[in-house]
Amino acid sequence: MKIKDNILYGNQDIVIPSHMNYGKFILDKFRRFKDKIALIDGVTEEKITYEDMAQQILDVAQSLNRLGVKKGEVVAIYSENRIEFIVTIYAIIYIGAIVTFINNGYSKDEILHTTNISKPRYVFFSPSTYVKGRDIFKNLNCISKFFIFDGEMEKDTISFKELVGSKVDAETSTPEVVDGNVHTAIITYSSGTTGLPKGVKWTHLNMIVSASQPIPSERDLIYLTVAPWSNTVGYINTRAILVYGRTIVFMSRFNERLYLQCIEKFKVNYLMAVPTLVVILSKSTILKDFDVNSVEIIYSGGAPLDPKVVDEGKHRFTNLKWVLQGYGMTEASGKISEEDEEFNKLGSVGRVQSGLILKIVDVETRKILSPNQQGEICLKGPALFGGYIGKKSTEDYDDEGYYKSGDVGYYDEKGFLFIVDRMKELIKYKTWQVSPSELEAILLQHPAVKDAGVIGIPDTLTGEIPTAFIVKQVGASVMENDVVEFVKSKVSPWKQLRGGVRFVQEIPKNPSGKIMRRKLRELFDKTPNSKL
Repeated sequence: MKIKDNILYGNQDIVIPSHMNYGKFILDKFRRFKDKIALIDGVTEEKITYEDMAQQILDVAQSLNRLGVKKGEVVAIYSENRIEFIVTIYAIIYIGAIVTFINNGYSKDEILHTTNISKPRYVFFSPSTYVKGRDIFKNLNCISKFFIFDGEMEKDTISFKELVGSKVDAETSTPEVVDGNVHTAIITYSSGTTGLPKGVKWTHLNMIVSASQPIPSERDLIYLTVAPWSNTVGYINTRAILVYGRTIVFMSRFNERLYLQCIEKFKVNYLMAVPTLVVILSKSTILKDFDVNSVEIIYSGGAPLDPKVVDEGKHRFTNLKWVLQGYGMTEASGKISEEDEEFNKLGSVGRVQSGLILKIVDVETRKILSPNQQGEICLKGPALFGGYIGKKSTEDYDDEGYYKSGDVGYYDEKGFLFIVDRMKELIKYKTWQVSPSELEAILLQHPAVKDAGVIGIPDTLTGEIPTAFIVKQVGASVMENDVVEFVKSKVSPWKQLRGGVRFVQEIPKNPSGKIMRRKLRELFDKTPNSKL
C-alpha cells in the first residue's frame, strides 16, 4: 500500500488469467491443495478435501451443461451453509452462468423482491429450504428446474447426487469463455438508503481481483465461521481463506455451546466473527467449560468493534494474540481495508486492500483531505462492482469516477483507516443492513398508521436496533405490539422492530419532505414506549 497526493493505493500488481473466468480461477486454486481438508461441517463433522471439491465442481458443471443451463442464465442458491453450497457456486460460474444467493432467512415478500431483480431460471435448495420455499418458487414463472442438495426427491426435482455422478477429466475440461470485464459472475443484494435491496453485479474481474487480496495471516491455521454464505461478509471471508488452502470449520447457525465445542474439538486457531459474536464470547458464562487455548486470532468484520470489547476478548482467551478488524461493502466486492498480523492498530480497520484506490473528501466541497481529516470515503479500482441491476448509478460516482461510499472516516500518516460514522441512513443490526425507508413503507400499509419514521438506536450487543415512530390515523386504536407483530410478519428477523414503537404527533421533515432522522433521535429519550 502507498499514499501519494493524499490518495491511498492498495497493491495494483494483480495477475489476471487470460481466460478471465472466475470459476476456472478458483478451480485452479483448489486443485493446488490436493488432499488437504478444505471444509468441515462443525455439527455433522462431514469433510471434503480440496481435490474432491474441485472434482465435484467439474462434475456439477458438466451436468448443468447437459441439462441445458446456458451462459448468462441465472441460477439461485437458497440454502443454509453446507459443503454443496460452495461446490455449486463455482460450477455455475465455470459454465458462464450467473449465481445469486437467496438468504434462507428472507420472508416471502423479500424472496419475491430479490427474485424479481435476478429472475433465476434454476434454484438449488437444501431439504429445509425446499419445504419452506417450494410453493413460493413454484409460483414464479421464470423457474424451470429445481435441484435439491439432499433428502427425498419429489416430482420435477433433481438430486445434487445425480449431478456429481460422473467423473469429468480435469485435464480436458474447459471453462466457458467470458469477457470478465463485463460478464456478471454473481448477483448479490445491497440495501440502499431509499428502499428495498438493490441487485449488485459482481463481474468475473471483480471476483478475481477480490480473490487475489491477501489474508491476515500467512500461517496454516484452522478457521471457524458461522456467517451465512448468502451474505457478503460470510461469502467473501470464506472464499478468501479457501483460496489460500486453509481448513475451515463451518456452522449453519450459531449456538454458543456448539460453537465452543467446535473450537475445542477441532483446535480452532482463527475465529471469523462479527461484533455481536465477539461480544457474546467476551461475556460468555460457559466459555470457561471449554478448552479454547488454541484460539490465536479473532477477526471481526461487518460493523465497527468497540475497543472495550477487544480488551474483554483478550482477557477471555489465554493465547489470543490479535483481535483484527476489516471494513468492506458489497459495492467493493467485499473487503476495502483489513488489519493483519504485521500491520494493525487498535481502533482502525486496517489498510487499503489490493485492487482499490481510496480517497477521503470533504462532504461539502469534495476537496481531497489530508491525514486525520474526516470526510466521505470514496473508491475506485478493478475490485469495484459492475453496477446495479436496472438502475443507472451515475449519481453514485464523482467526476473522477470514484464511488461515493456514504461512509465517513479518516486515515493516519501510516495509512490506517478509521471509520467514524455513516452518511447513509442504513441501520446496522449485527452485520445486516436494514433500510429505514423499507420499514417505513411497510408501516404505512397498516390501516391505523398515518405516518412513520424509522431510525437505528445504539445497542451494545447488536450494534443498532430498528425503532419506529408512528403517527396514528385519527380515531385509530393501535398498540405497540400490534405494530411490531405487523412488521414481524413481513420481514426477516434482523429487520424486526426490536427497538419498539414510539407514538408521536408528527414526523419531523424538512421543506422537501425528507424525514429529519436527527430530530427523531432527539425525540427518542423524550417519548416513552411500553416494554416488549
